[in-house]
Amino acid sequence: MLLVTTIQAKEGRFEDTIRALKRLKIPEGIKIREFLGLFGETDAIIIFEAENEKKAVEFVCSLASCVTCKTSMALPIDEFKWTK
Repeated sequence: MLLVTTIQAKEGRFEDTIRALKRLKIPEGIKIREFLGLFGETDAIIIFEAENEKKAVEFVCSLASCVTCKTSMALPIDEFKWTK
């Protein structure tokens, strides 16, 4: 399962957020594909694989304690079947 999480630092906590993200421990069952800092409204993005929904939720919840994040499931564009 492929997921994308966008991360936004809480007001006044940008430096603390970046430090915490650099020290982030990746749990077993999670594989990071990309972990990028961004310039703009969103401060970082993590594209990751999780072996199941439970692992994905645990990982995202560990992030959400110090940042505002949004997570979406990602699919290859060829898997979208509503067009020919």
